[in-house]
This record gives sequence, C-alpha cells and structure tokens, in this order.
Amino acid sequence: MAEEIDDNEFYRENFSADSDWEVFNAQLGEILQKWDVSADSESRNLKSEEIFSCNWKVEREKLDMLRNGIEVEYHQAILEDEELAREETKEHTCLQRTSCHHDLMSTGNSFGPPITSSQDLHILARIYGLRRFIVLHPVNATLNYMKSTSEFNFFLSAVAVVSAEVQSVVPIFVQIYDPKWNYYTGVALAPALRTNFRLIGLEKAPPECRFLMGLLTLFREKVPTSYSQAAMISVCTTYALDTMRIRMPMYVPFDHGLSSEDIVVDGEVSHLEVQQFYALPHGYTPESRTEIYLVYTWPELSEHVAFDSEQRSDFVPSKAPLGKVYLSVEASSYLSCCLRDYQSVAEVTRSLESFVGRNFSGTSSGAGAASNPLDRITEHKLSKRRERSFELPSQAGLTKQLPGPMTESELSELLAYLFPDMHPEMALFPYAKKSFTDKFDPMRIKSAVPDSLVCRLSCLLATCHAHLGSVEGMAQVWAAFTRQLRLLWDNSLTVPGISAGFPDTRTCLLHQKLQMLNVCVERRVQREANSKRKSEGLVGKASAEEEQLEEEDEDDDEGEFFDCDDLTAGAGSPTKAVLSLKPEGRLRRLNDERLLEEPDEYLYIPETQEPVPKTEDQLQDDAEVMLKLGPGSGLTTQMMCTSLLSDMEAFKAANPRGTMEDFIRWYSPKDWEEVTDELGQVKQQLSIRMTTEGNTWQKVWEQAQAVPVSRQKRLFDDTNEALKVLHYMETRKMHEIYNLTIIPLLHSAILKLAHILSNAKLDDLFSSQIEKLLSDLCRLSRSHSDELPPIKPLLDDLAELERRFYQFKCFERLSGYPKKSSLQQVKLQFEEILRNDNCCTIVNRRLTAAGDGTLYDILIPKLEADMAERLISKDYIIRLDGDTKSTEKGLYLGPQFMRAIVTGEKLRLCGAFTESTAFV
Repeated sequence: MAEEIDDNEFYRENFSADSDWEVFNAQLGEILQKWDVSADSESRNLKSEEIFSCNWKVEREKLDMLRNGIEVEYHQAILEDEELAREETKEHTCLQRTSCHHDLMSTGNSFGPPITSSQDLHILARIYGLRRFIVLHPVNATLNYMKSTSEFNFFLSAVAVVSAEVQSVVPIFVQIYDPKWNYYTGVALAPALRTNFRLIGLEKAPPECRFLMGLLTLFREKVPTSYSQAAMISVCTTYALDTMRIRMPMYVPFDHGLSSEDIVVDGEVSHLEVQQFYALPHGYTPESRTEIYLVYTWPELSEHVAFDSEQRSDFVPSKAPLGKVYLSVEASSYLSCCLRDYQSVAEVTRSLESFVGRNFSGTSSGAGAASNPLDRITEHKLSKRRERSFELPSQAGLTKQLPGPMTESELSELLAYLFPDMHPEMALFPYAKKSFTDKFDPMRIKSAVPDSLVCRLSCLLATCHAHLGSVEGMAQVWAAFTRQLRLLWDNSLTVPGISAGFPDTRTCLLHQKLQMLNVCVERRVQREANSKRKSEGLVGKASAEEEQLEEEDEDDDEGEFFDCDDLTAGAGSPTKAVLSLKPEGRLRRLNDERLLEEPDEYLYIPETQEPVPKTEDQLQDDAEVMLKLGPGSGLTTQMMCTSLLSDMEAFKAANPRGTMEDFIRWYSPKDWEEVTDELGQVKQQLSIRMTTEGNTWQKVWEQAQAVPVSRQKRLFDDTNEALKVLHYMETRKMHEIYNLTIIPLLHSAILKLAHILSNAKLDDLFSSQIEKLLSDLCRLSRSHSDELPPIKPLLDDLAELERRFYQFKCFERLSGYPKKSSLQQVKLQFEEILRNDNCCTIVNRRLTAAGDGTLYDILIPKLEADMAERLISKDYIIRLDGDTKSTEKGLYLGPQFMRAIVTGEKLRLCGAFTESTAFV
C-alpha cells in the first residue's frame, strides 16, 4: 500500500512570485528606457559608406541571468548632423518607416572594406548596415554561450515583449552559439510592422544557391505576394592577388652579424637609404607582407537586368562599374620593436652596481691610481700643482674590468661613437659643429640638439638593450660612459657634443647635467689660469722689491701684510672687509654717471662673480626648501640674496663713497624713477618697492661690507658641483636611466624616420604624421606629473607610420614604378589610400571609361589569367521595398532584405523579413 502523502508539505510553490523571465523583462525594460530607444531622431538617409567611416558609441549594462550574467550593448553610430533635404522629407512622410528601414534599403552602405579596418566595426553593422542596434550576449560568451532552443526562445520572446512595451524602434539581437560563428537572431518593431532578423550558414550549399538566380528564387519564396515590383540587386566580388613581400633587412649599428639573419626569406631586397647615421636599428621583420585584394561592385541593379548562374555570369571584372584595390599590411619594424623593448627598463629597479660591481667609476683612476696609498700620508703638502695637459689622456683601464656581455674592443667602438675626439683612430662619426648652431626650438620638445651626445647615448642604450646584451649590456655602456666623464673632468676637458652655455632648463635633465659639467670645467680652467697669472705677477713683484731693498739696504724688521690672492680666497677661507676707502675691483665707468653724494667721483661698475648655474632638479630642491622654511625665515632670505650680497660688497669696494641709490642706478635702473614734485620740478628717487619698510634690498645693503671679488668666497664651487654631477650619473638606477633617456630616444627615432621618408622623397606625403608625432612628444616631454606619462600611444602612432611606409613601398612596386608610372602618380593614388582606409579606386565608369587608369591596366592582366582561382568571395544583397501606391496611401509594407555571402562552397544567408502585425 502506498505511503500516505501529506498535502500540506508537498508541492509547495509560491505562484505569486515573479519568474526569472518577468524579472529579466523588468530589468531590460529599465535599461531600454534609460537609453531612450523609442526616439528616432536620426531619420535622414545615410551617406555613402558612412557606416564604415564614422565613429561609434557603445554603452554596456550587465544583468544577472544565465549563470554568469547577460551583457546588453547599445551600438550607435555618431553621425554628422545635417538638415534633411526637402525632397527627402516629402518622400518619407510615412510614420511607419523608421531608421532601421532606411538603413536596410540604403545601397550606399552595402559593402565595406574586405579587410579589417582601423576601428572595430561590429559584424551586424557590416551585414545589415544599421546605424543603431542592441545586442544581448552572455558575459563570458566564449565559455557559456547559448546553445539550446529553450534559451533562444527565452531571450527572444523577452526582447519582443519589452520592445513592444517601451515602443523601441531600435533592432535588438541575441547572440547564439559560439561567438566565433557570428550567429544572431533579432527583432525590430514599428507601428503595425515587425522585422525578423535571422542568420543561417551552410558548409556545403546547393550549387544553384551560390548564384544570383537561385538566390532570387529563394528570396521570392520568403516574400509575400503583395510585393509586385522588381527587387533591387547589389553585388560585390572580391579577388586576391599574390601576397607581396619586400625584404628590408635588419640593420643593427655596431654589430655586423645580426643584419643577415633573414636572407633566406623570399622577396626582392630593398635596402633603406640612410645618409645620416643614427645609433638605432632599422628594417622590417621577415614576416612583413602586403595582401592585395581587388573588389568589384555593382551598387544597384534590377533583378531583370543581370544574369548569374553556373553556366554564365555577367558579374566579371571587365563589366564592373566600380573597382577598388585594398592593401592589407602586416609589417613590423625593428625600430619600433627596439623602442617597445626599451619600455621594460622602466620596471627595472636594480642599481648600476648590481650589474657592473662596486667602485666601477674609477674615482682613483689616473696617474695616482697605481701608487701606494701610504705614500699620500707622507706626501709633501706643498706639492707642485698639476699642469693642465692639452694632449689626449691615457685610455688605459677605461673599458677594462667592466663585467658585461660586450668585449673590450666592442665597448671601445661604442665609446668612439660617443666621444670621437677622444678616440681619433676609431672615430667615424665626429660631431658636426653646425648641428649645434642650427635652429633648434627647445621651447617645443624638452630634449636635446639632434645628434648630440645625449641623443647618441640614448639611442645607443636602446640598441644595446635590444640587440647587444639586454639590460646587462645597457648597464655596461652607461658605466663606461660615466668613466669617460670622470676622465674628462680629471684632465680639465669639456664634454663633446653638448650645447655651450649654462644649463638650459628647456632641455632634458641629462643634457643639463652635462652642460653643468662643462661649465665646471670652464670655470676650473679659467680659475687656474687666473691663479697662475696672479702667482707669476706676485713672484715678479717680490723679486723687484727684493732688489730694491738690497740697493737701499734698509734694516726695517717691521712686518708687512699682503692681500690674499685668488688661490687663497678661492679655497673658501673667511675674509675680512677692507676698511680703507681705497677703491678696489673696478671694471669700468658707468658711462658718465657720478656718485650722488660725491659729484666729483665717477660711478664705477665693479668686478663681480659670474652667475651661479643650476640645473632643473637643483632649482626644484631650492624651491621646496624655501617653501618649507616659509617667507619669513632668515635662511630663505640668505638663499635668495647670496648673489645680491656678493654684488653689493663688490660695489662698495669699487665705490667706497657710494650709496644704495647709486647701486640701484647700476643694478636695477627700473627702480630709479623720475617723479615730478608739487612745484613741477623733476627729480629722481627710488621706487616704492625699494623704499618699503623692511625691504630685503635695504637689509642686505646694511649687511654688505666693502669686499672686492678677489677676496670673496666663491658662490659657485666648480669642483664640488662637478663631483655632484659625476656622483649623480654614477648612482642612477636602471629605471632612472630610462627616465633620463626616453625623451631624447623618441625624438631621435622620429627624426630618423623622417630622414628615411625624406630620402625616399616622401616627406610631403607623410609630413602631417611626422608633425603629429612631434607635437605628441612635445606634450609628453613637458608633462608636469612626477611620473612619466604612458608612451604607448606615441609608439603605436610611430609603428603605424612605419607600417604605412612599408605599404607605400609595396604599392610602388604594384604600380610598376618606375617603368610604367611616375613617382608623382604613385603618390597621388597613395594619398587616396591614406584617406580611404587602405582603399584606392582603380575604375569608376560613372566618371571615366575603363582602362583610363594606369593601375587598372596593370592589374587586369594579372587577374584575368586565373580569375576563378583568385575569386575568394561573392556578396549578393537583394532588397525589396513597399510599392509607391501603398506608401502614398499611408500603408507601408516594410523592407525585405536578404544577404548571401558565398565563399567557395560555403554559404551564409542573412535575412531581415518584415511582416504586418495589423491583424495579428
């Protein structure tokens, strides 16, 4: 006997709760209302190929359904706003016609480019030419795609119900099966009309369905008999020519073995012409190629005009009214690869010593390096001062004992490129003096003079990182470079390849540091020369006095005191002011100006210390210190007025009876103003900012004593500053070296590419792209953020320009240059390729007769030889719109659309069939 069942505990289900289908409908309805899909503002007809060239806006929302959720995407073309033409407004007065119907009947957007364009255009926009549509698909579509009929019906029924509720005029699609197959089913509603979108695919289609006649029969079976007019046909055939390869072998500077690695690759060799040397690689990888497609189009025909079957076809290239050639390029440049690889150094935080060892800089290098350290203790303190040698210093030990992948001879070759004056026997690329006097605008790019030491070093580091030892080779080169700098400083030689003058804060920091080192060397040489002349003068004066004393035979034991010379004063010892009124340190008169309180005495310009140079990081450190101390701090005033105090002391020494007014007349003439008093008399006086109580200038003037420049402490210690620069260069980590060199590297790479284009006589063709790269680099180099902005967009643009250059070389070969066409003709046609996204028109019977174009005459013979084998796809579109009489009566039957894509034996049918819902 069956067990007794308790009805109170069995079959308990709350039928009042919302089902999953109802919940999904409510969520989808809220999203559609937020997107305002009921509005149909874009009612004008689309321009020709506007769908494929305009920008797209995509909005996304996620719904919690079907395991991992459903994503809803709203794709909308951004069209240029235009007023509707009067004829167009009168023609489409029927309220039933929506933008979806306009798009399906638009013949100008039937066929897009056969290759992937620069923008990712959705497959539905390519198939149906829709300007707006919504797509539903699983979040992880590649793993959890819809594959059962129940799931199809669940979402398709929900889409239909929600569309009707919100009165949506935008087609809504549901993605089914594996995403790589691109299968969609959808629906679009309009007043009294419903358009059903269906896609099917056949791996082996019946032979009659691969041609127009069979497709027309299939189309007529799907269309109601109320459509009495003839259907309109659009046909597109695509042919593939042989893939073109042009070998531009890899060239790596300072390495003679890597440039032959791709000799085995087929293709004609075309070496790049580079007259100006850059330490960067060039050439293209062996996989670089250009695929060429010929596309012939019949935009609009009646179904009764054309014939296409297995026996005979009217759709042959010689009868096509419109023909285009498309070039699909896959090219990778060694220059772009080198720059991309160099980006990885930004993540390397290891120090330089971890690669090349400690004490790599050779601070004890030179003549005294091999001496016994104990000898320095017993060495006489008054040893003879080292004389400056104008001969080349010894290079012994400069490249030895530096661990790394490169040998000593290889490293010497690189140093000869950086310092050609130091290696005359190996120097092949001396610095051109005129390059540093050419017009270079530092206000634009914060880099350095092209082909300067900074640019050469930056290019060399990137090349070493990519081809000559990775990060270890790069560290080895930087260590050898810093050794060379220290050798130049020890021998009082300036760094070559650097702009003269003080550190220019408009240039990159590395260039400023080397400029600072050169200033230190120049100050050192000048100081030593002055000391030498002063010492010789004192010795001569002392000998003359001794002779005079011997002649006079004076026995005066009273001691005498002499002023300290430059050597003693320059050592930084404290000095006392000269209390006498004897003027010292006069340079020249200030015109005929006289002292205000002593009209009989002239006003003299004093000898002053030269300005103190500072690099950008030093200025920033000073600003941070003064900001922390505050404006009222005495240390802040001292930092700001050090140079002013020195000039005031020199002025008082040169003009003992001078006043602050006299000083202002020379130092800041703008603060010496002419004023008119109440009696109308003109007199001169200090400006308001100089007479304000507590003025800094007055405080400093009161503190200043009469000390000539020869007795002042040096404001700029060249030895200390030079050692700071050398220490800065030797203690950089690898990512810091990257930050110092990336901007000059990119600048040099752009200039090298511009030089290659100029040698190929293409600078006018790509001038706008080069200018854009330089403008982007300008913004990148002058970023105010502490971290360097991402350079990937700039590298992508640079790689795209190199890809375009390879594309031009292939197109040049395709056009028969120089035998069958001139360079000017090729450039004019390539300009069209640049404008039209890799497309160029070779025949247009609407404008010219077939065969008038040179490119057409060249390509047609190649195609007709084996036309059947080169045919890769045929694309048929059959359209049928409501008849005119029904539209005039206000009854719109709706569009009927079917697209057939034939690829060999495969067939894909994409249909959009409209039915009336007036009596449903």
